[in-house]
Amino acid sequence: MNTLISLAIGSETIRTLGMRSSATPFRMEIERYLDCGNTVSIDFGGKEATQSYVDELVGALVLKRGRSVLSQISFQNCSDDLRSIIKFVVSDRVHQVRQLATA
Repeated sequence: MNTLISLAIGSETIRTLGMRSSATPFRMEIERYLDCGNTVSIDFGGKEATQSYVDELVGALVLKRGRSVLSQISFQNCSDDLRSIIKFVVSDRVHQVRQLATA
């Protein structure tokens, strides 16, 4: 089952999702759905997000669950800039996981 999580709900007046702490509840919600075997679509609703926000939302998932978690999540309504941030964060965390595995 695919679950849609909209990051724009409740933040209609905010243009950029920026605080790491505001991403934590969404990440925890994503983890609950993943633990139940669901796939998750993360809908940014046309919002922008900082690297810190994306790292807390996605990077923490990669650190905890490994790169394979990316096959269980997808991203919707992202600008090109936001897609670049997501790719950077994922690449950085995958590199970190590899280094931890060889240490």
